[in-house]
Amino acid sequence: MVENEGLQVPQQRIDWRAWREEILAAGVTNPLINFEPNTFGQIDLERSHPGGFSQFVTGRQTLLSNLVRDPLAFSRALSASRRIKAKADRLSNHFGIESLYLAGGLANFEADGFDLNMPILLWPVSMNRRGEDYEFELAGQPFVNPALVDALRVSYQITLNEAELVARQNESSDLIPLTVLNNLANQTASKANLSLKRILVISNFATTPTEMLRDFEERETKLISELAGPESNGLPEIDIPELLLVAEADATQMRIVARAVAGQSFAVETLPGCGYVQTAINVLAGLVAQDKRVLVVAPRRQTINELAERLGDLGLAGLAVRSTSTWVDVIASISRNEKAADLHIDDSRAERISAEQTLDQYFDSLNRIDPMLGVSVSEVLRKLSELSGLAKAPVTQARIPVEFLLQHHDRTEAMHLLNEAAELGEFKFGPQDTAWYQAQFENPTEVARAIELAKSLRDDAYPRLAGQLAEFTEKVNFKPAETVEDWGTYLRLFIGIRETLDRFVSDVFDRPLTELIAATAPRKGVARAERTQMSGGNRRRLKKLAKEYLRPGMSVNDIHGSLRDIQAQRELWQQYSLAPTPPQVPLGISEAQVAYQAFVADLDSLQRHLDPESTEPVLTKLNLTALQSKLASLADDTESLGNLGDRAIVANRLRANGLGQLARDLGRLHVSKENIAIELEQAWWQSAIEDLLSQENSILSFTAEKLDFNENAFREAAAKQISLGATALAHQLSDRWKATLAQNAGEATALKAQLKRGYASYHDLETAAPKIWPVIAPVLMLSPFEVATHLSPSAQFDVVLVLDAAGTSLVENLGALKRSNQVIAFGDEAIAAPNGFEIECRASALGRQVPVTSIFNETRRIFGAEVLRRSYRTTSAALGDLVNREFYQNRIEFVPAASEYLGEKNFILDIVDTDNRAKTTIEGATESMDGEVARAVELVFNHALWHPNQSLLVASASVAHAERIRVAVANGLHQQPQLAEFFESHGREKFEVVAISELTHRLADRVIFSLGYGRTSHGAVLSNFGQLSEADGRRNLANLLVSARKQITVISCFTADEMPTDRLNNGAALLKDLLMAADAEPVAIDAEPDPMLLDLSLRLKKLGARVDTGYSSALPLIVSYAKQVAVIEPDWAIPGANRTEKFRIRPGLLQALGWQYIRVYSFELFADPQALAVRIAESLGMQVSKRPLPLFDAADRAFEDTDAAWGDRSDSNDQRLKQDKPPHWG
Repeated sequence: MVENEGLQVPQQRIDWRAWREEILAAGVTNPLINFEPNTFGQIDLERSHPGGFSQFVTGRQTLLSNLVRDPLAFSRALSASRRIKAKADRLSNHFGIESLYLAGGLANFEADGFDLNMPILLWPVSMNRRGEDYEFELAGQPFVNPALVDALRVSYQITLNEAELVARQNESSDLIPLTVLNNLANQTASKANLSLKRILVISNFATTPTEMLRDFEERETKLISELAGPESNGLPEIDIPELLLVAEADATQMRIVARAVAGQSFAVETLPGCGYVQTAINVLAGLVAQDKRVLVVAPRRQTINELAERLGDLGLAGLAVRSTSTWVDVIASISRNEKAADLHIDDSRAERISAEQTLDQYFDSLNRIDPMLGVSVSEVLRKLSELSGLAKAPVTQARIPVEFLLQHHDRTEAMHLLNEAAELGEFKFGPQDTAWYQAQFENPTEVARAIELAKSLRDDAYPRLAGQLAEFTEKVNFKPAETVEDWGTYLRLFIGIRETLDRFVSDVFDRPLTELIAATAPRKGVARAERTQMSGGNRRRLKKLAKEYLRPGMSVNDIHGSLRDIQAQRELWQQYSLAPTPPQVPLGISEAQVAYQAFVADLDSLQRHLDPESTEPVLTKLNLTALQSKLASLADDTESLGNLGDRAIVANRLRANGLGQLARDLGRLHVSKENIAIELEQAWWQSAIEDLLSQENSILSFTAEKLDFNENAFREAAAKQISLGATALAHQLSDRWKATLAQNAGEATALKAQLKRGYASYHDLETAAPKIWPVIAPVLMLSPFEVATHLSPSAQFDVVLVLDAAGTSLVENLGALKRSNQVIAFGDEAIAAPNGFEIECRASALGRQVPVTSIFNETRRIFGAEVLRRSYRTTSAALGDLVNREFYQNRIEFVPAASEYLGEKNFILDIVDTDNRAKTTIEGATESMDGEVARAVELVFNHALWHPNQSLLVASASVAHAERIRVAVANGLHQQPQLAEFFESHGREKFEVVAISELTHRLADRVIFSLGYGRTSHGAVLSNFGQLSEADGRRNLANLLVSARKQITVISCFTADEMPTDRLNNGAALLKDLLMAADAEPVAIDAEPDPMLLDLSLRLKKLGARVDTGYSSALPLIVSYAKQVAVIEPDWAIPGANRTEKFRIRPGLLQALGWQYIRVYSFELFADPQALAVRIAESLGMQVSKRPLPLFDAADRAFEDTDAAWGDRSDSNDQRLKQDKPPHWG
């Protein structure tokens, strides 16, 4: 623990006097200093009934009706009791100030010129409602008014003997015996002229201002000096280290914890529903893990108790010790320390890190920026999808070579070349339009010669040669030739057979030649293993037989080779023959061979001029029908040769710049000049994706199932680490506890003795075990108004956490601040302000006389602030848009609930149309109409009957109206006693009827706001709406709107249209917007949907699902079927600043809000979008894979099956979908 040092400052920067005066003004008026009798907020027991009084004096529980038995006096006392109790509860719950006391005796200083009228003795009193009565009991020993003690010391230098004065009281059965007054007179007689008299009054008194003043000292600590200094430039950047978390935390919350453990002071703006408590829990855990001692101050008991309960739920009961339940919390702390398991979190942390690394492999590959191209796979996929979603989508399948991609990263040069080519008509013709496409000539003479040659071949050479060859094949019963090469094959076969028959007899084609070929095979130079296994005699016999097939007088040098040729000729003849016939040679074969060779030479001459990059077969390999068409095109389609020279120059430049393939495709597609740009974009991005995947093809190995598994593994590992965080911290604290006990055995004995008494305060435990106390209570929690009472002046802390900091001032937290070196202030200025408190009950509040700024605002101004923006409420925020717009500048990040999408209303306007007018014209007659009271009571009992498991709060802008509803509900409960259980349930959210000024930080499942103002007797609506029209009206309204978790019902005697349009002030100015919200319809967002999801949404719609891409910017694609509704979230656009937000918090929040959460992966959508659509549809309960999908009907479709019925344009993607091709495939 760091010691807090005072600083010597050369210049006084703090107005200590102003700070002191603010403390003096605490409570506005202080009845312990200036007591004034009244019946509005006091119960005078001087004239109480003796029987009841004697019962009360002896410490027994006593009903008010026994103390005050006169009916009229009882009625007044009962009204005062209600006010006193309400005031006491408010001071206790909202400020941690106990104010229920019996004051006895009065000392007046006026004779000496001091305006002081001070009670002498105070007794704590307990007060509980008993039906329409109240039960009182003395709850503690009397003590002397500390303000009186201080006044005597300051004004007269008299040190009052308080013990003697209290002893005199204890000697008598009377609460204020004369001996007490006499003793006080004797102690002050020498210096003061006091007027003493006897009083006995139960009312609201608070010693807080006196105790805070006693604790006040003009000592400038480091932290106080900083808070009094100049503004900062905001918070510095900070790296987030490995943190010990005990509750879920998003990126902002992690950063807050990191700043806290790094020793930074700062403010945290806590927008409603954004994880305020869980953030504070994690901050506490992180600080305690560093062995730091923490002081938590919060004016509201509910905040402190909620923090303690959350710690208990996490297994850290007693980590923070409350001033109001010190003994219980300390026992819990000891029990936890003794039972803590021996656990270290390192293994679970390593498991989480391993899961992170596995998860990152895919997303790193998907999002890694290529150092050369400057793009990622994810970006390329999105761009391709964006192009495919254009009204006239690009269709080119051309690619740009890898080595040219970087050159064309800026497509300006490429566009210039392509536009130049387009102007020359390069894209007017494609390979399908003319055989001269991309022809190559060196001069115009070659062009003319080639055209003439093409005409000659078409008109003469081809028909003549084709006829002659057809006659040959028909004569020998051959299959018709298919190509010019087939002609050559036939001619070569015919000539070979002719040569064979010149040397051999025709029978040679009828004799099997296998053995003859083997026998005549050479033996020299052939390995033994490869020689045929034939005897010498047989070989000689077969050689002789082979020679017998020679014609007489003929000799052959290589009979073996000749026999092999004959065998091949026979096989070819059999292959080409349509029927078995012996080989023969048609007449005129020599002339045909000459004509064929000339024809082929001419074709080769033409071929040299044709497109060298064409994938079409050369002319000699073309099908004869195609060749005829080709020759016809070469002879007739010569328009494309018009400006061939200029185009050839540009074409060469295009090829030199890697755009040749694209230029060819643009010609094939006849792309107009205005569409060249998108086709170029398509070619570049498609080429880029292929290049990226060739470098990082591992990304293709990640299937949707594998990625799903990796995400789940990370979620489980991270959840496990957080779940073990509290256990690890408990073990760490246990080690400290046991070590400290061993070193301080004497203190341990004293601590045990103190705890055996069943009660303990901070002071008791610190006194008994000063070294053990910080270990057993590393965190103390109390109200800032209790600090002076419960903490010793020497108590020091490393950090002070100020919760609900927007509701208290710097001076009110001064006691906590001077005991620490670091401050973290959590607050929300939209719903709280440092308005202070009033001790006394008054008919109308006086309010703080001098405005002050909050400790939250001062901390933010000096140190800077973090903002909790993401709402974690798991129900749709009632009137969330209105709240966000009017009070939070649209900074709350809401995610709509599924129920809201499905049409459930979380805001109901209930218009009262009977008994809604004033009965007179006097001022105030429009307040609290009978019809509105009746309707409010009806709704309350309806809720108690039908929704008893949900908490309920009733609020009104009128104090009188709230009281009437409360009384009416109490009376109605007598008629329906079976519902009494509801009105006593829900703990801190117990049913209550309050004015909206009392709503700070109040929460309930449902809220009924009964406005409390009706129409005039003439039916008009006035402009005064009570607490809505007051200075804090906007804040009152904000508190109302953020107090409901599930639903707000507004009861009003008029509609928004009937309200006046002027003279509306503060919160009343928003009342019209509030009433109009009941009829508001969701407004579709004006944003372009994600291009990669457009195709998927169309497929899902065609499958029969309802799809929505414009419902909310937080939900990219919603798909619903029946009552099933899902959010489709792509992996390229997962909201979140880190893995936890993306893969744990986001899916978990959406599921908690009622959505089915479906992740889609880039390549799953890229590769097989239809299969993905089917998977999503089936997850919603649609049976699409077990039945035919009538997505593409015949031409006689009904209107409801047409594109127009679906709201699609006529050129929809049905044909592409029918082909089941992703848009980016072209």
